[in-house]
Amino acid sequence: MTEQIARRRRGAALEDAILDAAWTELASQGYSNLTFEAVAKRAGTSRPVLYRRWRTRVNLASAAVARYITFNPVTVPDLGNVRDELCLLLRKYADRTPPKLMRLAFDMSADMAAEQTSFTDEQFRQAPLEGVLQRAVERGEIDKGRLTPCVLRAPLSLVLHEIVVTVRPISNEAIAEIVDQVVLPLVRRTSGVARSVG
Repeated sequence: MTEQIARRRRGAALEDAILDAAWTELASQGYSNLTFEAVAKRAGTSRPVLYRRWRTRVNLASAAVARYITFNPVTVPDLGNVRDELCLLLRKYADRTPPKLMRLAFDMSADMAAEQTSFTDEQFRQAPLEGVLQRAVERGEIDKGRLTPCVLRAPLSLVLHEIVVTVRPISNEAIAEIVDQVVLPLVRRTSGVARSVG
């Protein structure tokens, strides 16, 4: 029966089932215990089906992580001021990137280095930061000329750093500190408090 189901599923439906199974295995067993056999069994298919799509364990694991991130997007509505939007953005981003996910990334790093591959910014840093900052530029809260690539990387990188160093979820107080003491001083138009246009 399992083989019949596997044969009937094609393309995206089969791939989704496999990646769902791989994510479940990663979340419960960790990367070091991830096996093609376990994923195939959970997905109701066979190992050759997996090998045709992903050559190695790290290929499969990174695809599963990327899919998890894609299906858990970070969205931030217009709250009328950049500070509140940045705090909400970083809170949602941190909640989507728990210590367990960061641990997976570290466990996978040696295999990824061996295969000369890595997570892209889009995979781990996908977030509507540009949209939040563009609204702030339009409100006159921040200086567009200060939005360099380094500055754009800073907020999310600092959140990831906090999660990695403490190995626990980042607090709202730490997020506020990142926004108030690092991000806003780098991007706001004047040395005063970033103004809100309501």
